[in-house]
Amino acid sequence: MTMRTILCLGVLLLAAGSAAAQNRYQCRTSSGATYLSDRPCSGESGMVYYGPAPSSPTYTPAMPRLGEAPGHLRYMSARCSGLHDAIRTAPARGLKSDTLYTMQRDYQRECGEEEAEARTQFNRDQRDQRQQKVAERQSQAQAVERTKQQQAQCDESKRILAIKQRRTDLSDGEKADLKRFEENFKSRCS
Repeated sequence: MTMRTILCLGVLLLAAGSAAAQNRYQCRTSSGATYLSDRPCSGESGMVYYGPAPSSPTYTPAMPRLGEAPGHLRYMSARCSGLHDAIRTAPARGLKSDTLYTMQRDYQRECGEEEAEARTQFNRDQRDQRQQKVAERQSQAQAVERTKQQQAQCDESKRILAIKQRRTDLSDGEKADLKRFEENFKSRCS
């Protein structure tokens, strides 16, 4: 035998051994009870071959989802916001719970007060922005209302002007009043 033949036989034996280890056999005892085995059944029992054994299910923990970073971080120092971010992303990076606990304890000691101030400032800014939006909406509503009132006044002035212009019996004083009224109408409503 050549070295190449011996090597090929060795590889075949290894492959056959690992393939046989993956087989599953259902065997029967002499009393008729069945059992599963990874080895071939003994000669006196009936044998049913099932093929490779199913692989056992493995648990793969779900990857923790990273939420959005809180808004108050922008009011904190670079060190504290970096620590906060490290704690927030720790589960996704696979850090152990005792490491996470130590990080949280250190963060509270070093940055707890700063975080409280940052949250206060963030909430104050959010409130100011909401109030500014409300004020802008109110201002727009008031402008719309003023425009409606001005349009109603112009419509009424136009109606009065049309009535006075149709009159033919106006005195000189009434004609002067009509001329001023027309000028006022043109300046306000044109």
